Amino acid sequence: MSSRLAFMLSSALVSLALAGPALARQAEPTSVDAVVVTGSQVRLPPPYAGGQVAEGARVGLLGALDTIDAPFSVTSYTEALIRNQQARSVADVLQNDPTVRVTKGFGNFQELYVIRGFPVYSDDMTYNGLYGVLPRQFVAAELIERVDVFRGANAFLNGAAPGGSGVGGAFNLMPKRAPTAPLTRFTLGWDGGEQIYGSVDAARRFGTDNAYGARLNLGLRGGETAVEGENRKLKVVGLGLDRRGDRARFSADLGWQDHRID
Repeated sequence: MSSRLAFMLSSALVSLALAGPALARQAEPTSVDAVVVTGSQVRLPPPYAGGQVAEGARVGLLGALDTIDAPFSVTSYTEALIRNQQARSVADVLQNDPTVRVTKGFGNFQELYVIRGFPVYSDDMTYNGLYGVLPRQFVAAELIERVDVFRGANAFLNGAAPGGSGVGGAFNLMPKRAPTAPLTRFTLGWDGGEQIYGSVDAARRFGTDNAYGARLNLGLRGGETAVEGENRKLKVVGLGLDRRGDRARFSADLGWQDHRID
């Protein structure tokens, strides 16, 4: 009897000894690294691989959204595509989109865009989300960093177009901004007929943390086109200023364009 009691006591002591470290391990605190999530409704979405289209677009009052999160079909064409294709106007960029057809107005050289069978007047395009600030009939590519194409009903996001068009879709043009790295680009070219072209694109950032930026675009095109007897002249100046901070962002855009066809 005594031997059995001694065996039971020794077994209990061994069990307590084994359970002690287990309790100590459970009491050790667990540390978890902090997770910081940042986002912006102002910054432009980055381009996809190849740089021709972006991962998202500015979707009206919803701000910048990825394509898969947008409430309708949207495509954003980048500055790289505009430059690589040597686009002269918005029409040259929109010809990349299979849902858009580009034509001309009646009795003038106004560019008219047809999306999903419905017209969109050049007066009804937005510039950084605003109506009524773009040149009429023709918008030079030198003023544009992104071309956003919206397909479908969009008045609840962009507002009603002043010209009453835009039933099948809408177009938003994004102004150029100074990148982080300094930019100086000169372009000289010759087009069909006797058209000579030259442009300057210069941008700098300065101040604390490069908070202030300025980007200047100058363009000049002139001469006889491939159409006999037709002469086109284009002069364009664009200046984009911005300040980006932790609490607020400010921007201003100044532009002037003179487009003549004789």
